[in-house]
Amino acid sequence: MPRKGVTVPRIKKAALFVRCTEEEAERVRRTAQAERRTVSGFVLNAVFSRIAMRERLLAEQEAESKAKGPSREP
Repeated sequence: MPRKGVTVPRIKKAALFVRCTEEEAERVRRTAQAERRTVSGFVLNAVFSRIAMRERLLAEQEAESKAKGPSREP
């Protein structure tokens, strides 16, 4: 609790709802606990990891495409 006269900035928050089975939810909870993360932290880490993986894959595909040269369309 803040002391009198001390203002604490309010942080805007957003909610993300994830639909999954009860089994998936329990697996997420167990894995988050094993990694010593909150469920939110675990999910965010998983999402950002997948985004980074996707970006690397797209960059590799783009590099391969450029290496092959321009494609010829019939």
